Amino acid sequence: MKKIKHYFLLFLYYAIFKKLPSQSFTKIGVNTRFFIVKRIFEKCGKNVNISKNVYFGKGSNISIGNNSGIGENSYLVTMDKIFIGDNVMIGPELMILTGNHGYDDKNKLLFEQKIITKPVSIGSDVWLGARVTILPGVSIGNRVIVAAGSVVVKDIPSNCIVGGNPAKFIKELE
Repeated sequence: MKKIKHYFLLFLYYAIFKKLPSQSFTKIGVNTRFFIVKRIFEKCGKNVNISKNVYFGKGSNISIGNNSGIGENSYLVTMDKIFIGDNVMIGPELMILTGNHGYDDKNKLLFEQKIITKPVSIGSDVWLGARVTILPGVSIGNRVIVAAGSVVVKDIPSNCIVGGNPAKFIKELE
C-alpha cells in the first residue's frame, strides 16, 4: 500500500504540481509541492521550497533539511542518496549526479560497463549558484558558496567560496 501511495504522489507531482508557478500571490505551487515531496522524500524538513520543474526521479533517496530550497529546472539523479542540509539555497538548473558508467573492463563496450553509484552530501548554510553540476561521491562542507556554472568534481571543505570547471578554491569565508 505504501508503494502505491508513493507512485500515486509521484504521478501527481510530475503530471500536475511540477508545472505550477513558483511565484504567485497565493503560493499554491510552492505549498502543494512541499506537501507532496514531504511524503515522497526520505526526509523533508520544515519550510522547504521545491521550485517549478524540478526533477528528482522517485525521490526516495533524498533528504533535505529545514529552510532549504531547490531552484527551477533542477535535475537530481537519485541512483544513490542525496543529502541536503539546513538553510541551503540552490539556484536554477542545478544538476546532481549520483551515478556514472564504469570504463575499466576492456572487453566490454562503454555502454555495457557496470553502473557506479556514490552518494552526494551538501552541508548546511550553503549557496549553490545557477547551473552548478555536482558529480557522484562529492561532499560539500558547511557555509560554502559555489559560483554559478561550476562543476564540482571533488569534496569541498567548509567556510569557502569555490568556482570554475572544475571548481577550485577562490577564498575563505570569515
